[in-house]
Amino acid sequence: VLIKLADRLHNMRTLKHLAPDKQQRVAHETMEIYAPLANRLGIWHIKWELEDLAFRYIDPEAYREIARFLDERRVDRQRYIDNVVNILREDLAAQGIKADIKGRPKHIYSIWKKMQRKGLDFHDIYDVRAVRILVKDKQECYQALGRIHHLWPYIRHEFDDYINAPKENNYQSIHTAVIGPEEKTLEVQIRTEDMDHHAELGVAAHWRYKEGGEHDAAFEAKIPWSRQPLEWRHEE
Repeated sequence: VLIKLADRLHNMRTLKHLAPDKQQRVAHETMEIYAPLANRLGIWHIKWELEDLAFRYIDPEAYREIARFLDERRVDRQRYIDNVVNILREDLAAQGIKADIKGRPKHIYSIWKKMQRKGLDFHDIYDVRAVRILVKDKQECYQALGRIHHLWPYIRHEFDDYINAPKENNYQSIHTAVIGPEEKTLEVQIRTEDMDHHAELGVAAHWRYKEGGEHDAAFEAKIPWSRQPLEWRHEE
């Protein structure tokens, strides 16, 4: 399954060399089968790239518009994020919390999907500005959350605790949105380094290279499901 996903990612990166009709077919197939498969297995960095690459061919006009908005705001956004990172790093350090803090990558398809779902304009999307905080354990996740909500007012309907209630693919993280510096909305994700590792690699983080590895029921349960899409549709 992982090889199949890697192969599809390579195909999408070189899709520009195919005829337009085949580009459309492969892009739709990727969006309908392969991106959801990567999501189900928890391999987020592959999921996001597959979605963005597919969206680029499915709706090129919308893709270019969002990409242009992101590009126009890149310098100001980076300045803002750098300021937020400095504020958080100093505040958390004062509480004895050592954290790795960085800006979170922007994914064009997820921005477009949120615009459609909430009926918002690009300029009204709150998580165009976002940071991710990595700490050592679960307790520090909640301590960091308390500090963030102490620093800035939070947006009630934009809070999710996926640590106490993980997603079906075992994704764990705290997501919150606040009215940050300069009265601008800001999304913050908080997780441990181990949670971040699993969020990026999904079931691949559990991969065992030799027989006799420790049994992982959650990992084993995903394998039969992940085979089904490959059996449903044979790729050329």
